[in-house]
Amino acid sequence: MVTITYRQLLKQELDARIKDNDQYSMRAMAKQLNLSSAMLSSILNGKRNLSGKRALEIAKGLKFNKKKTDYFMALVQLDSVKSDDARTELLETIFSLTPAEKPQKIDLDIFNLISDWYHLAIMKMTKTTKPEITPETIAKRLGITTPLASEAVDRLFRLGLLIKDENGIPKCGTAQLVADAPKHEALRKFHSQMINKALNSLETQTALEKFVGSETLAFDEQDLPKAAEIMEECFQKIIRLAASRQEKKHVYHMGIQLFRLTEDLK
Repeated sequence: MVTITYRQLLKQELDARIKDNDQYSMRAMAKQLNLSSAMLSSILNGKRNLSGKRALEIAKGLKFNKKKTDYFMALVQLDSVKSDDARTELLETIFSLTPAEKPQKIDLDIFNLISDWYHLAIMKMTKTTKPEITPETIAKRLGITTPLASEAVDRLFRLGLLIKDENGIPKCGTAQLVADAPKHEALRKFHSQMINKALNSLETQTALEKFVGSETLAFDEQDLPKAAEIMEECFQKIIRLAASRQEKKHVYHMGIQLFRLTEDLK
């Protein structure tokens, strides 16, 4: 789940209304909100910030329902809050209110092209405080060769998994990787590489750089669906924790495994 900004939400609202009515425009939206076109443009382009009072007026002017108004107001607050604890609390609210969207699936044949572990790592590097997406920087930070890094970046751009923002800075595209075919060779390859990276971390990283824990237990396979729900909830909580801090230096990988050790008696 991705948290958008309130500016993105307003742009989406404008685009949706233009799609429904070709006579609608930013000028029409500004008039509806009792704003000048210049002021609305400044808000959408990040040159002017919204106060809580003005944000509420906009929500009313656009006739947002209560849930969407709460969502919009939380996004406005998130834009200015400084405390990590306050950001965490706001993000909990935002995630609970985020409209459910169907993930854009990447065809597994396409995923086969980026199944090497470093492709996903490069995508997530754009979200760190040092997002230099150059072959040389990537090679040094990920421990791969410069030509390999260059090929990976070109491939990610071609597939739309990396795009450039209005300032020409690379960032992740909107598509999401959906692992809905666990027996697919590309997914097995990806998970196998990540498990090997985890094994390597046992020798190369300190306890302050990683968390490793495991438990062996007797378990009934009828409870596996419930266990999957609990593990998914854990993933979501860690994702929210990651999103709560604005400055992130490194890219981490988290994996949870629950698999059978015993075999049936023949």
